[in-house]
Amino acid sequence: MRRLPFKTLLAVGAACLSAGLLPSCATNDSMMFITGVYFRKFGACTPKADFAAPTLAKGTLDLTFATEYRAALIVGNQIVQRGSRERVRTETSRVELKGAEVTLENLQGGSLVDSFSSTGTGFVNPSSGTDPALTIMYASLIPASVSAKLPIGTLVAKVRVFGTTLGGQDVQSGELAFPIDICRGCLVSYPASARDLTADGAAYQCKQATDGMAVATATADADQPCDLGIDIQAPCTACSGLYAVCQSPSMNCFYTPDACP
Repeated sequence: MRRLPFKTLLAVGAACLSAGLLPSCATNDSMMFITGVYFRKFGACTPKADFAAPTLAKGTLDLTFATEYRAALIVGNQIVQRGSRERVRTETSRVELKGAEVTLENLQGGSLVDSFSSTGTGFVNPSSGTDPALTIMYASLIPASVSAKLPIGTLVAKVRVFGTTLGGQDVQSGELAFPIDICRGCLVSYPASARDLTADGAAYQCKQATDGMAVATATADADQPCDLGIDIQAPCTACSGLYAVCQSPSMNCFYTPDACP
């Protein structure tokens, strides 16, 4: 049985990890599971729980623009229905989600920070026959309090969701191992169409976009991020009026390493 090395944990999470002492706690990881992290992009910023939903192979957090990686987890429940209208029996297999247990490791399996719990909320219905029920739960896989401590590169977030059935049984999901790239400046692009041809000099200069132009640019292209600095590159016009790194690749350490100390 997996034992969580947390010093501080929500009561339900601790109960699941003490399953040997608490017979009401479910230790079968197949009861609840995480299918993946929903791929949010412009036009699909509100995730939908579906087996056909697009999921990410890995995430990206650009610390130039964002300090937290908050994921939309697709969570499934395979506990069978127990309620019966004919027998006047209430449904006890619906799960109230409480949060997620997260461990951040490097590619060699070494721990990068202390494991932590991320608060989450929501309900996932019981399965219908052999078909599991799905729901979305947001969880911070990289909190703002942790991101500044992480090295640039790829890490692996290992996450388990936990909750309690309406029948009082504590359950937790199987583990999802989700890689996340940490970078500075990698999620901004400099398309030729955004170059300011009136700027002096031969170096690329991005157009200084107004808020209206930035919105229009995003509206014209569905492959835009829902949140700047999360998962998807944004054109420099979306941020050239706010961030120096968006004004030119010569000011972006990711494209021009000599630009930074």
